[in-house]
Amino acid sequence: ALDFQGVPTGIDITKVVKLGVTPVINTGIAHKEPGVGQVGAGVVRAPLACFEQALEAYGEKMGVA
Repeated sequence: ALDFQGVPTGIDITKVVKLGVTPVINTGIAHKEPGVGQVGAGVVRAPLACFEQALEAYGEKMGVA
């Protein structure tokens, strides 16, 4: 039982930039009371520029840029 706990996930920014395919984001908002349900719903893709900028910043931080 996850007890309404989020799932730890990671997104490989190098793979996103290399393939040019951004992840799908579920924009649904859960109700503040556990088990009540969802307040809203929607699906969107994040802009590729977000991942390009993240990869550039990571490269600079790691001294690889």
